[in-house]
Amino acid sequence: LRVRVTDTATGRTKVNVNLPLGLLDAGMNIATQFAPDVNFGEIANAVRSGELQGKIVDVYDEDGGEDVEVFVD
Repeated sequence: LRVRVTDTATGRTKVNVNLPLGLLDAGMNIATQFAPDVNFGEIANAVRSGELQGKIVDVYDEDGGEDVEVFVD
């Protein structure tokens, strides 16, 4: 599981965290801080079941100027 947060104004990566799927909930908690309106619980369940792979979340925060992406590699 990989969580990446990018500053869209500069293009710089602010957060790039790789986690084993055993730490899925921790990764989802990180993502929730940047995208609180996304139901990461449902996403975590789909990842655990093997239904999701690749980029599973891509959220752009206009106010904060951040792009949050979550990948299952």
